[in-house]
Amino acid sequence: MAYIAVNTTDTFVRLDIKDYSLAANANAAFATTANVLTVPSLQDITVNATPGLFRWQELGFLSEKVVTTPSTNSINTTLVLDDTAFFTGNASTAGIFDLTNNKTQVFFRLYWAGDDSGDKYIQGSGYLSALAPTVSPTAPVWTAPVTIEVVGDYQSGTV
Repeated sequence: MAYIAVNTTDTFVRLDIKDYSLAANANAAFATTANVLTVPSLQDITVNATPGLFRWQELGFLSEKVVTTPSTNSINTTLVLDDTAFFTGNASTAGIFDLTNNKTQVFFRLYWAGDDSGDKYIQGSGYLSALAPTVSPTAPVWTAPVTIEVVGDYQSGTV
């Protein structure tokens, strides 16, 4: 058994996003690093892959029946805000604020433990939401939760 460690040299979680209009699919979006925005300063990340369920009871049975319905998929993260990634972006992919504010669909790729040959990732497309930057005297840098609401299914792959 091999654990997916993210606390060793060069094995870090990485989240890349790219404007949906710049590529035909997620594989094409990340075939080159051109216009890819790497989201900096991730504090935590949660991948949700939650199949929906429809339950019902029938007379004469002691247990419920259940069937699956379409999944609700999302990625939730908290990041320390970086001026460039948050406001400016790069040549063709806007910053996180504008991508969220303008409801721009993005491709995303989440590397589980680095991006070296053999490393695993999931990818897909979605919309950034739940952006809520905060700052306080005891946390004097801006941080923000961000959610990627996934459109459709995740795809998994290996670098």
